[in-house]
Amino acid sequence: MTNIISLIYSRFFLLLFVGMLPACALQKAPQPQPAGFDGYRSELADPEAKAFYAYVEFRMLAAENRWEEAIAALQRAVTFDEQTPYLRMNLAKALLHKDQTDESIVLLRQILEQQPDNVEGHELLGDLLGYQGDNEAAVEHYRQALQVDPDNEMLRMRLAMAYGRLGQNLKAIELLEKMIAEQPEAKLARLSLARFYLEIKETDKASAAFQQLVERYPDYQQAVLEFGQLLERQKLFAEAFSLYRQAIKENPRLVMIRQQLAMLYLRQNRKAEALEQLQSVRQLMPGNLQVTGRIGLLQLDMENWAVAEADFRQLLETGEGDGRNRYYLGLALLGQQKYQQAIEVMAPIDDSSPVFAEAVIQLAYLYRQSGELDKAIGGLEQLLAQNIQRPEIYFYLTSYYADHEQLDNAADAVSRGLKQFPDNIDLLYQSAVVQEKKGNRKMALQQMEQILAIDPGHAEALNFIAYHHAEKGTRLELALSQAKQALTSKKTGYIVDTLGWIYFKMGRYQESRQQLEEATSLLPEDPVILEHLGDLYRALMLWEDAAAAYRKSLELDPLAVGVEEKLEALPLEMDK
Repeated sequence: MTNIISLIYSRFFLLLFVGMLPACALQKAPQPQPAGFDGYRSELADPEAKAFYAYVEFRMLAAENRWEEAIAALQRAVTFDEQTPYLRMNLAKALLHKDQTDESIVLLRQILEQQPDNVEGHELLGDLLGYQGDNEAAVEHYRQALQVDPDNEMLRMRLAMAYGRLGQNLKAIELLEKMIAEQPEAKLARLSLARFYLEIKETDKASAAFQQLVERYPDYQQAVLEFGQLLERQKLFAEAFSLYRQAIKENPRLVMIRQQLAMLYLRQNRKAEALEQLQSVRQLMPGNLQVTGRIGLLQLDMENWAVAEADFRQLLETGEGDGRNRYYLGLALLGQQKYQQAIEVMAPIDDSSPVFAEAVIQLAYLYRQSGELDKAIGGLEQLLAQNIQRPEIYFYLTSYYADHEQLDNAADAVSRGLKQFPDNIDLLYQSAVVQEKKGNRKMALQQMEQILAIDPGHAEALNFIAYHHAEKGTRLELALSQAKQALTSKKTGYIVDTLGWIYFKMGRYQESRQQLEEATSLLPEDPVILEHLGDLYRALMLWEDAAAAYRKSLELDPLAVGVEEKLEALPLEMDK
């Protein structure tokens, strides 16, 4: 009874999987029966049947990704039927699922000894040897396969790639050119040919190969992308734009080309056009969070705060970004001066996030804007306690201590920063400003000179030293040169004031007037500049103008030293 059930079970699977094993031993002619045979004999006693049963088991286990058990079943099949290459070929492939490359190679060599013309065997063995870096052996197997199947396009491509890995680019090019001549429609061969031309620095030939390819296949995305990148490297931007646009015209759904076109627009600072392309990509791929993130970042860059807020709120709902989306949403809220909302969004970002330090720095600014300077300072000090060393941390920390009128702490913070970053110009400048506020003008000047030794064109340092000389009335010619140099690199009201004040000290009143009146227009709420302008008008005996300038200076700073005395000393008779 057991034998009958086994026979039925075997026949059932034979019908179910009859197409699965075309070269299996089950296709062999039936063996002659021994004399006197007159009844049933279980087919499960036959090695061929056992092989087939094990093979079926392999297929079922492989379909469930149970590869260890599947390989064991297939190995049993090979044991039962050592003469069928098909089983060993399947085993060679199956072993790759467990990264047993060496065992697979041994099997393939055995198969090829038995079947030297097995194209699939040569092809797979060539692939595996190439993967192991034995490209010379891979080439030989591809060649043997091509002798049997000379028109096989993929074999030719594999051989060309193997030549390339061996550095035999000219052989690869020769093979591909011949292949294209015989098969003009071979897209991959044309693309590979262009790549090989680039490899040997034959840029013109590569461009020609790309051009022929995209003319034949104008919406071949990979070819368009690589050709476009080549044109961009050659700074042929108009040609790259034309290429991308033509491809999109042929096929508006080419999202990678739209993204590449957007990046090219961005490199040329054409943000609106870049945004248009990215929005088209989002319409084509509405679920692509990466595209939404790029659009949000571009909206931030364009200061479209409310739109950026909507994008990053959408991303935040997905839980994507390791804190990044919270950070960018906070920036969008900050841009809208929604300080408390920005704080609430950024505060949960923890130190596991790659934007943790940036978030704390932004939070410090937000706390400062909200009048919570202690929280701002505490957050930055905590970053330093965690040994997060960035010059901007020290820079802002120094500023916030100075805002708190804690000049000793500010000096200590910037000193700590300079120990870590001794040549950081921003910290050197800030240190000089702090020393000036503390009344240590000599040290401030030394640090400004140190800045100029690193960056001779540093506008603020030049202006500081020039203004010092103007105030002292010393080295005025040098001060004039420094102020002019500062003004050429950075035009601010303070530098214009310095230049005007130097002219005043030199007695060049008309030139001084031109500069000081411009400085006042640039910084109309600065009491010191207004005092300078009043002094100039007094020197020109423009009494009413001088009085007006002094009064405005006192309105802005009622405690300004000496200004009220200057106003009271003006003659009673004033020009009309």
